[in-house]
Amino acid sequence: MLSCFITPASLQPRKVYNTLVPQVFPTLSPDPRQNVPKAVERKMEKLAEYLQKYPARTAKVSRRLTRRLKKDLRNRVYGQVKVAVYTYKYLLSKSSEEGSNFTFSYFAKELIDEPDVVLKTLLGHTDPMVRRFGAELLASYIKAQSPVEHQLKLVEPLVTTVCELAGQAGGDEQLKMASLNAIAEYVGLCHELKMLPTKLEEIMGAVLKNLDTSKGASATGEPSAAPDETTLHGLAHSVLLKFKPFLQDISTVYRVMETLFKHLDQGSGWQKAEAVQNLMAIVQSSCSEQPFPLFAALIRHSSGAGLRSDERAVVINLALQQAPVYSLSAFSMALQELPRALTADQYSDTTQLRGTILAAMRQLAQAVGDAAQMCEAISAVLRNHATPSKQAQACLECALAATLVIPTFPETGRIFPGGHAPAQLLQQLAAIITVWGPAEADSRATACELLGTVMLACGPGLRDEKQALGLMDMVLQMAQNVSLGTPADVATMSRVLAACLASRQPELLLHGVRLSKVLLGEALKYAPLASAAAAVERVAAGGAAVERSGTGDEDADRLWAVALLMLVNNLLTVLAARANCNHLLSLRFNVPAGACTSLKEEGGSMVSCSPLFEGSASQAETCLRAVQSEWPVDHWYGKVLDALCKGSILQTHYMHNLQNIIFEPFTAHALPGLPATQQLALQPSIASTANGNAAGSAHGRDAAVTQLTSKLEAMARNRVVSIKRERLNLQHVMDMLADGEGDETGTVPPAEGGKASDPVGALKDNSAVAVNEIVLSDAGFVDLMAVHEASTHPPMGLGPLEMAELMQRLDAVTG
Repeated sequence: MLSCFITPASLQPRKVYNTLVPQVFPTLSPDPRQNVPKAVERKMEKLAEYLQKYPARTAKVSRRLTRRLKKDLRNRVYGQVKVAVYTYKYLLSKSSEEGSNFTFSYFAKELIDEPDVVLKTLLGHTDPMVRRFGAELLASYIKAQSPVEHQLKLVEPLVTTVCELAGQAGGDEQLKMASLNAIAEYVGLCHELKMLPTKLEEIMGAVLKNLDTSKGASATGEPSAAPDETTLHGLAHSVLLKFKPFLQDISTVYRVMETLFKHLDQGSGWQKAEAVQNLMAIVQSSCSEQPFPLFAALIRHSSGAGLRSDERAVVINLALQQAPVYSLSAFSMALQELPRALTADQYSDTTQLRGTILAAMRQLAQAVGDAAQMCEAISAVLRNHATPSKQAQACLECALAATLVIPTFPETGRIFPGGHAPAQLLQQLAAIITVWGPAEADSRATACELLGTVMLACGPGLRDEKQALGLMDMVLQMAQNVSLGTPADVATMSRVLAACLASRQPELLLHGVRLSKVLLGEALKYAPLASAAAAVERVAAGGAAVERSGTGDEDADRLWAVALLMLVNNLLTVLAARANCNHLLSLRFNVPAGACTSLKEEGGSMVSCSPLFEGSASQAETCLRAVQSEWPVDHWYGKVLDALCKGSILQTHYMHNLQNIIFEPFTAHALPGLPATQQLALQPSIASTANGNAAGSAHGRDAAVTQLTSKLEAMARNRVVSIKRERLNLQHVMDMLADGEGDETGTVPPAEGGKASDPVGALKDNSAVAVNEIVLSDAGFVDLMAVHEASTHPPMGLGPLEMAELMQRLDAVTG
């Protein structure tokens, strides 16, 4: 017999959630602008208690809430929408409590996942109130997550949305606060997970737009005082403070600062001084443990694109206000970036900016306080400026401003250890001074002044013989480079020689004496020739072996020669003091004051009085003639030896051997890594041409053309001078042949046409002919070639030696 047992309905489990969920929503829709009624809150509590007992019903409760929310949202019943949202918030808060039987993930299918995506629907609504509900719900959803269970990747797109809502200009303030709360919860979750927020820039942009920088009291308050989160500014400040744990990493600080700078770049934000100061105070309170990255970020931004000169000055001043840490690194970074800032604006007035930058370099140099370390940093930066450019010139100016502060350093930091100057820096300055062409006159002048200030840090003088010889070689190259010489160059040469001899080492004093002879010979190269016969005698005495690299302007060359005589006089004064030999003072040359008014001797060194050479050409010529006739180089050098043998340091050190070693030639020791001047002279042109894609390439090409032109002009002048000298030599040979002094006499055979061709007839005239007027015509060239062809069948009369010598000289004239 079969029996059927039916369970009564009262004993079946009832779907209580079908009753509890509708009971949450009141019959009359509440005002969405008011708080949720207390009765509704009690219904929410009952629903939460039910889910704690039956967590398996959570998904069904969530579905019923979502359906009701979407229905009321379509019907624009925003009061009921608020009730649904706040019910979700309450349930999410209970899910994060300890011992809860359900978690936030029970609601993920409706709030995050497709197709419901409640959060995305609320945040994308057109009504600001609904968007605020969405931001509040998102904040609760993120807050309910933990490092053990989280959905960080899924909420990041929603965080981007609330960043946009918080950063909108104007708009609803409550919506912005709700959005900032969601951002704050997201940053807090990232901190718990020890992960840097991937939406860092978006978050910083939203926060900065809500900081009220006009309120100085709230922005610059005590760092320990917590911001008032009931205000929009206080909440934004609170979010910014949450970034402090992340700012232990320098790269994160740079990202935060770059976002801050972009914010200030918009709308001339740097010009609002009070706002900038307050904003920087807030940022400093957030990353006070990282002052150097703040300085570095500001210095880098000062050379960025898009800023005006006055804005760059503001950025630099803000950088200097940071705590002085890592002074040497700060100096190096400033020396790299500030020249770029100075040359970034090609068409604007940079007077104020230049003053700010030079003052900044002096302040940073003072913080370093050590000449050796600072000069090493300067050398490291100058490696990036091996070729002429505007940035190279600006870098030299910044370095000069820094080295001028060396005398104010502490006593232990004013002098290079052991009297050894930074070798790399000396090489770089020597290359700039002796190699860069006339188009870079400002850079050369700055390098000369910089070298002078560096020499002052040598204290009692250079003690490294190789360094001293390298600098002496640089002085000699400067003396030979008449086309680039200026009064400032001579003054630098004087200071360099004084520094090389200040140590009073006998070896260096001996090199200085030998150098004085070479410098005198350089000066007498430009002395006027007394007559053609004297010129021939000078060539016969060996003068032909010395090429004159003059400018073609005899007056300018003689002024340079007088300046070299003044340099020799100054060198004799230094040698007399360092070698204890006052007898050298009587060997100084008599240079009239009017011969060169651009230089004067003060305090034992030469001082420049004008940027260019000035003086009386007639007095300069008279002075050079007198020195040439009264003091031939060998005779004068013999007198120098006699003076040194009268109780000087050299005589004491070398004894009788001094008479032998003093006549050894001056042997220069080129600075390591510095090629020959002829090779270096072409490097700026090549580099400027190859840098066509970089900024300022047009300027580089112009400089290259100018340098190449000057080189060609110098070659042409030297060639003309050689032709003039050969004219005198050929005239002398022909005079000897005409007077019967040769072994036999003869004439040149006639050329075609029956007319006698005299290749040197045009050169026999002793009348004054300007160098630039010497022109080799086509007819003269044909005549000379005819003579050269006739040399294969020498005529009767001239001996083989005379004819061979004459043909060799003709070949030299024709090239």
